[in-house]
Amino acid sequence: MKMDYGILTHQCTKPEGLSYRYFFKRETPGFLFYLLLTATSLVFADEHVQTDKQLLIVTHKLPEITSPEQELHEVDVLRLALEKTRAEYGPYELRGIPPMNRARALAAMHNNIYPNLVLQISYEDDLANQEKLAYIPFPLDRGALSYRICFMRDTLKAKVSTITRTEQLKNFTFGAGIGWADTKVLRHNHLQVVEANSVVNLFRMTKAGRIDLFCRGPSEYFYEQAHENSLGLTSDTQLALYYPLPKFFFAHKDNQQTLDRIKHGLEIAYKDGSFNKLWRKRHILGLQAAGLPKRNLVKMENPLIKHLSRDYETYLYDPLTEQ
Repeated sequence: MKMDYGILTHQCTKPEGLSYRYFFKRETPGFLFYLLLTATSLVFADEHVQTDKQLLIVTHKLPEITSPEQELHEVDVLRLALEKTRAEYGPYELRGIPPMNRARALAAMHNNIYPNLVLQISYEDDLANQEKLAYIPFPLDRGALSYRICFMRDTLKAKVSTITRTEQLKNFTFGAGIGWADTKVLRHNHLQVVEANSVVNLFRMTKAGRIDLFCRGPSEYFYEQAHENSLGLTSDTQLALYYPLPKFFFAHKDNQQTLDRIKHGLEIAYKDGSFNKLWRKRHILGLQAAGLPKRNLVKMENPLIKHLSRDYETYLYDPLTEQ
């Protein structure tokens, strides 16, 4: 059969090995049909690529105190780990859930009500032993949040400035969030603790005198100090607390594949230096501003990590030696 179209514009090969050629001239209706056919093929081809590696939805917690500049360090780390594994595992999307206290967040994770909910949580042996939960033994903050400096009223600063031992803290009341590991650690060390359901309420209670000391990690402290919710509260320059408080990624065990991907991404990021670059961006200025080597550092025991392997300590940063 004679062909009236003399321009070879497209060729495709079917799986059976048969090759088909299409000839069109711009001025013929067939050329317009070719354009439509090609565009449709490209759309279907793109959809085929996307379905090869399905979009992974990963849910995370939003911060209780927000601003355009503030995002939880754990979200930055999640994004880094997922980005490092995009080529191997495929596309992902991060979705935030409404701010909630630790107890509610744990309940949501335990019941697996959000897709691939991943939370940074202070490790506890009891959590690790729960059949429904799994975790990655990598300290996301490299131990930075194990050091605490405390918001307090100005009238207490003279009394606090001379404290060097845990026993001297027994006459003070500490504030902590409901379900925080800090509560158990402080009470184990025979200190008084009052719990509240949000960080904002803890500031209010400290300001009102219901709480004496509300202690935060250095990076948390210096961000929150500049926020209006801190109600003008500040710390003294003499006291700091320390108790080992390793913070790991936890998830429901049904999301183990997601945790495996994140773990792989963390390993890549740590080896290529991008994790430490991100960590320094978030934590190093707070640690330096806290002036920890010049403070009276009161050390306490954490009874919640008795059965935790100490392998995680390889990744810890010591602000006293800057290593």
